[in-house]
Amino acid sequence: MKTQLTLTQKHTFKTLSFVGVMIFALLAFNPIYGQTNSVSTTETASKERTISGLVSTEDGPLPGVNIVLKGTRTGVNTDMKGKFIFPIKLKTGDILVFSYLGYENQEVKIKEDTTFIKLVLTEDLVEMIGALDSAKPYKSKRKN
Repeated sequence: MKTQLTLTQKHTFKTLSFVGVMIFALLAFNPIYGQTNSVSTTETASKERTISGLVSTEDGPLPGVNIVLKGTRTGVNTDMKGKFIFPIKLKTGDILVFSYLGYENQEVKIKEDTTFIKLVLTEDLVEMIGALDSAKPYKSKRKN
């Protein structure tokens, strides 16, 4: 004897089979993570720290100095008082690059005990190339 399914039974069967396939796909293609040799969070927290500081010249604080983590695009600018707080936590050995137009770029390597950086930038000589020599009169190449 053959049994025939009604329309609602067919619809229920299709819905359950779709849900079953979706659950199988989620379980089958979900990545499985094994155990790793991890460092405790207290050790990691002690290695990474927030760095702040003050950048100035011989005359006083210097606003607008660019501070960038070397090799990345992560950085910050100093405020009107020359102070900064770096936006990410840094580890020992990271290098911060300080730059400002008219001053020499300086690199500061983060040490184990570094949390505050006080830096004095020194002026850099900027030469303009192609200065006009006003002693020569204008001479035309045209011959009359």
